[in-house]
Amino acid sequence: MTQPLVTIVIPSYGQASFLKEMLRSVFDQDYPQLEVIVVDGGSGDGSVEIVRRHADRLAWWVSERDGGQADALNKGFARATGALLGWICSDDTLLPGAVTAAVAALSADPAALLVYGDALLVDELGHPLGRLPARPFDLVEMVRTCQNHVFQPGSLFTRRAWELAGPLEVESHYYFDFELVLRLALRGHAIRIEGPLGTYRLHDESKSVAGTLIKAVDHERLYDVLFGRADLPVEVRAVEAEARSRSHLTAGEYYYAAGERARARAAYLRAIRLHPRQVDLRTAGLIARTLAPRRIVAAARHR
Repeated sequence: MTQPLVTIVIPSYGQASFLKEMLRSVFDQDYPQLEVIVVDGGSGDGSVEIVRRHADRLAWWVSERDGGQADALNKGFARATGALLGWICSDDTLLPGAVTAAVAALSADPAALLVYGDALLVDELGHPLGRLPARPFDLVEMVRTCQNHVFQPGSLFTRRAWELAGPLEVESHYYFDFELVLRLALRGHAIRIEGPLGTYRLHDESKSVAGTLIKAVDHERLYDVLFGRADLPVEVRAVEAEARSRSHLTAGEYYYAAGERARARAAYLRAIRLHPRQVDLRTAGLIARTLAPRRIVAAARHR
């Protein structure tokens, strides 16, 4: 039986310190039918030299300015020829056997659009921090809780899935992967593998740690777009008030962390109006801080 070609797209910008390890994790996969594409955003930190040294193992690569990670990925997937598609960020890695396991799962269930598994959380030096267990592919629960149950490292989706739900939203800086997962969940089902497929690295410049203001705007935009759809199932529409409220609470925390107290307060008030029961003592305390004079808040932080 012919094995399907798998395309892995690698978006990269300014991650030279992690890029070599990530590329090795991809090239060391035991799956033979692998197409690798690197889309670099014009790095000036030595990333291009690392990519160039591996050019003979790449189907295509480029280093040029782009419109962000989603734009880079769209550019890479436009060049992809694989029947199965995935991406791995340049500061994460694939675990040994990840591609083989993902392909086997999709081959056993040809109707599935996506396969995903657990992830191992590591620090900047690659030291283990814990395991991130994947959760069920439950559209309503993901929407209601504002949580993506799919860990991206090691996940694969079919070309049909990309045709149904792609391309990625270039206006989104942080949540384009969650948006893609929600679109796929509206179209079909996914397979969850028991066990880790990749590592997810936390460091000072990772997207999960930085950029709180953009995160806030991104989160609210995501839910505006989602609930602006006319094709949402009744069960998803039924949790709209709670879901939007949680989104505003999340955005409020990001606004507050970014020093945007007025925008944080407005987000919290939107959350309260939509679903008052979600406001706990911690949130009430944050709301109070947005009302207090800046000098009092600053003094409280330094106690």
